[in-house]
Amino acid sequence: MSSEPLKIREPDERVDVIGESCPVPEMTASKKLKKMRAGQVLEVLTDHQPAVDVTLPSLCKNLGYPYIVIKDGDVYKFRIQKVG
Repeated sequence: MSSEPLKIREPDERVDVIGESCPVPEMTASKKLKKMRAGQVLEVLTDHQPAVDVTLPSLCKNLGYPYIVIKDGDVYKFRIQKVG
């Protein structure tokens, strides 16, 4: 699957965990994803590098969800598409 739709599509849900460290970004994203429907996109706003490098990608890989990371200044927009 191309990541292009995730780049241009407006997220269905957004969580702001800027200033929070692990495990908050991953736990917040996981809880939000459970409430979302398949096909919807979640955007996690974070400035915590380990969440971007390790915990959020690990969550997505375990669930089989595609994701992309968009850097916007000091903030990362980590977009996850819920599938199945």
